[in-house]
Amino acid sequence: MLEILPLKGILYNAKKVEDLSRVIAPPHDVISPEVREALRSRSKFNFTRLDSPDGRADRYRRAAGLFRAWEERQVLVQDREASIYVYGQTYRAQNREHTRTGFISLLKLEPLGQGVLPHEKVLEKGLRDRISLIAATKANFGVPLLLYADRERVIDDILKKEVAPMAPCLEFVDGDGTRHRLWRVSRPGVIRKIRQEMRGHRCVIADGHHRYTSELRVKEALGTESAKYGLMCFVNAFDEGTTILPTNRVVSGLPLDMGDFVRKLRRHFAVEEVEKLDLLVNRVRDALLTNRKTGRRRPVFGAYSNASSKGYLLKLKASAHSEGDLPRHPQNARVSDVNILHEMIIERILGITEEQQKKGEHIDFIKGDAETIQKVLTSNAQLAFFVNPPTVEEVFRVAKSGETMPPKSTFFYPKVFSGLVIYKMEEA
Repeated sequence: MLEILPLKGILYNAKKVEDLSRVIAPPHDVISPEVREALRSRSKFNFTRLDSPDGRADRYRRAAGLFRAWEERQVLVQDREASIYVYGQTYRAQNREHTRTGFISLLKLEPLGQGVLPHEKVLEKGLRDRISLIAATKANFGVPLLLYADRERVIDDILKKEVAPMAPCLEFVDGDGTRHRLWRVSRPGVIRKIRQEMRGHRCVIADGHHRYTSELRVKEALGTESAKYGLMCFVNAFDEGTTILPTNRVVSGLPLDMGDFVRKLRRHFAVEEVEKLDLLVNRVRDALLTNRKTGRRRPVFGAYSNASSKGYLLKLKASAHSEGDLPRHPQNARVSDVNILHEMIIERILGITEEQQKKGEHIDFIKGDAETIQKVLTSNAQLAFFVNPPTVEEVFRVAKSGETMPPKSTFFYPKVFSGLVIYKMEEA
């Protein structure tokens, strides 16, 4: 059973910060060092200064001090009423406009697998950083994205009706052209209805496995009442505004014989050479559209070799099913593209163990095709794998089966920005 609560959120003060697009930022884990510096140059109050402090030994203590200073100067101010915050994002993807609407509230933290289900394995890399920041600041800066399945859209209808006559309390357009809007919902009767409806749902973590896991560990370490709650953004899985983009893989630092690698691939995959990198990517994405139109589930990947400047289109052979060579997972997970890529190619053929993957050894996870192409063409990468994303329905099926996908299997878009609402633990 999910137990949500409203909160007296801490928000940027529009009287002190007129242009919110200069201060509110994407989550820390999708920002490169170069982008972080560019964001900070926009304003001395840019949220990355709190959420992604400089790399010196005392960075978490300094982040906590900066947080207090911004409160004292009223750059950040706490709401007087406890609210649920409705969050809308309007953006363009796949050549059309979408709007995703959810709500931000507190959630009573539960161990993974109970009311909240993971769909990906968590990399240990990065966990210590988030745990240290939350523990030092006694606040939640990042907001995990959780999906719940409300086919009748009961919660959506309640919230949309409530905010329809309201002006947003926060509105800005980010650098990618996404329009962000936030409304406060404070009426006790409406909050009571939402809380009651959410008790009947289970959630799947769409984005923010590390943030949720970090909040759990801080809860155990601090043992306080306020640490039992974490800040979350909830979105209905039946909201058509949710998009999943590809997360590709780049491999480096291996003793690799491309001839031997391709020979091993041919045992389970139909291998077609594709000379141009952009053509290879297009063929992989076209296969995704074909699979979804026909209802087929034939995994297709693109592999590109930096050494030979040659691409390979890989299609899983039908014989792989009959020969029992698929990953040993429950039915819902075993035919997932990313599971097949990781177990059959990355682990069995390339020999990169699951433990090495967790540590980020020999493998990088790159969000989107443009960044992957740039990475493979401008670095010492040996191979790039272009993989198609799962659907929201597939993510739910895998999570409910009790299985997980490999790390970084999904890239839910758009991201829930940091700095919209802050949860100060001592408030609960």
